[in-house]
Amino acid sequence: MRIFVPILLSAIVLLSISCEKDKDDSRQRKFISMKLDNYIYLSENPKGIIYVPNFSDENPDNDYPRMEITGQSYNGDVITFTLATPALPFTPGVYAATQKGNSMQMVLNSMLPTSLSSNSYGNFYITITRIDNIAVEGTFSGPLYDLTGIGGPRIVKDGAFRAIITQVGQ
Repeated sequence: MRIFVPILLSAIVLLSISCEKDKDDSRQRKFISMKLDNYIYLSENPKGIIYVPNFSDENPDNDYPRMEITGQSYNGDVITFTLATPALPFTPGVYAATQKGNSMQMVLNSMLPTSLSSNSYGNFYITITRIDNIAVEGTFSGPLYDLTGIGGPRIVKDGAFRAIITQVGQ
C-alpha cells in the first residue's frame, strides 16, 4: 500500500502535465497563403495599410479609402491586394476585382520572372471575413492573368490572409 500511493500520485501529476492544453496562437499568426498551378505560396507577416481619402488636392484617384496588403514569400514572390470602398470603415464582405480599385497582383520571382494580375478580368474575388482596428483577415480565389499576355489564366485556389493594418493619409 505504501508504494501504491506514491505511484498513484506520480501518475496523476504526470498525466496532468502531459494533458495540459497548449496555448492556441493560430489567431496571432499573420500570413498570405494560396495555391497557384499546384504550388503553395506562403508569405509570413504581410503588411496592411489603409489609406484615408484626401479631398484637399486635385488628384481624383485618392478621393476614396483604399487598403493594400503586401507580403513576400521566402522565394521573393510578391503578393499585393488592393481594395477600395466608397467610405470608411472597410466592412466584411466580397470585393470583386471587376469593381474599380479592387485587384490582386503577384510578381513571381522564384522561377521565370512573371507578373500576374486580376485587374478587371472577371471572376476574382477577395472576401474580408473579419476586420477590426488592428487586423484584417479573409479569403480570395479566381484567375490571374500574365501581364505579357502569354498563356491562359492561372487559377488561385484556397487563398487566405491575415494581416496587421495601420491607417495613414494619402
